[in-house]
Amino acid sequence: MSDLIAAGRCAFDTGRTFQRHWTVHYGFAGIQPQDGARFVSRLLDMVAKQARREGGHMTALWVRECASGKGEHVHILLHLPVGMTLKNRTRRWIKAAGGTWSAGASKGTIIGRRLSKLEGSRGHRQQANAANVLRYVLKAASVKTGVTLNLTRAGHGGPITGKRCGWTQNLQQAGSRAQKQVY
Repeated sequence: MSDLIAAGRCAFDTGRTFQRHWTVHYGFAGIQPQDGARFVSRLLDMVAKQARREGGHMTALWVRECASGKGEHVHILLHLPVGMTLKNRTRRWIKAAGGTWSAGASKGTIIGRRLSKLEGSRGHRQQANAANVLRYVLKAASVKTGVTLNLTRAGHGGPITGKRCGWTQNLQQAGSRAQKQVY
């Protein structure tokens, strides 16, 4: 988890504050637990391609969880090019990644509520909102890590088959440096 925190910190420090929080309940989309990491990778590839088509780059950080009653799902934090929207795309991407669409399979939210306000400024309020969402997705951290980081919901990630979390390559160096830092 310290690598994930370092990747998030790198995003903030380089002006790529997360603007979107996309939750995909891939269990509702018919994706089996052992295929979850591959499914998430396919989704992120499609988002990245769209970001490039719109003249920018995607920065993302993601955490897979398994909650009782909700099943397996992924929280994806995204920094996208100005003006890029997820609206009317997520259903198509879920299907193209191998899932089936069903009610409750996907929920996208704008971090800080209004994208038009966010794109015009890089204020501290947006970073604070994004940092709070990052803390929320860290609930999958161990209880020990949660105590160290003063997280109120640590240890709530549930069992996961395969890779639990990751980030895009443009944050990769931050993650590899994180092992030398204490959190």
